[in-house]
Amino acid sequence: MRICIDAGHYLGTPGKRCLKSIDPQETREWVLNGRVADRVQALLQAYDCETIRVDDVTGKEEVTLYERVRKANKAGVELYLSIHHNAGIRGGSGGGIVVYVCPGADRQSKTVQQAIYQHTVTKTGLKGNRANPTPEGNLYVLNASAMPAVLGEFGFMDSTTDTPIILTQAYADQLAQGIVEALVEVYGLKEVDTVTYEQWKGFMERYQQEQSQLPPSDWAAEGLVQAKARGITDASRPQSGATRQEVALMINAAIK
Repeated sequence: MRICIDAGHYLGTPGKRCLKSIDPQETREWVLNGRVADRVQALLQAYDCETIRVDDVTGKEEVTLYERVRKANKAGVELYLSIHHNAGIRGGSGGGIVVYVCPGADRQSKTVQQAIYQHTVTKTGLKGNRANPTPEGNLYVLNASAMPAVLGEFGFMDSTTDTPIILTQAYADQLAQGIVEALVEVYGLKEVDTVTYEQWKGFMERYQQEQSQLPPSDWAAEGLVQAKARGITDASRPQSGATRQEVALMINAAIK
């Protein structure tokens, strides 16, 4: 199972920010989107699935919608999940979570849509007052993706009700948990086993082998040459860790 996570927009997208009268910092939408996407990706590491990001995870570089969808289609993912926050209330109250699929969406997209809406509302309590919180939307990433796709607008950035809530880290964490619970339910994701001791040893041996092949750091190179000339070390494996017995032998050689 491979899931594409898309934090909508980027830091420089014009106009995509919280309303100043409610949030004096005018928090950018990408900040809200990105932290939820990061948390969803982190939580999914505990399950038997892979994730890819199609936005710039720093938020600094703009990635076009075309490039995002092209990357997802090329990677052969099984779900495109786009994370956004809404606007349009203009300082009024109300709002809530809205999850979109494309017009004429396939059954799987609609199943994911309903699951994400139900689980995120349950987790966050941000139900809102939308007449239809699970509508169809003529949105590029939904129309152009080759796999089931949903786009969530997870609260309004210009709502006196929603904005104070969606700015909190607690909300972002609850929202991410709700999204992951929905994916676990729909796709039957299973938690992966913890790493066994033998697996850990294998990883450690691989790491030690990689370290042993690295050249010395610039700041240590001259001293290493001098130590080798004095018989303190053979200068092999300069980036590897030393055992107590190796350290003892080097100290003994230095004293002599």
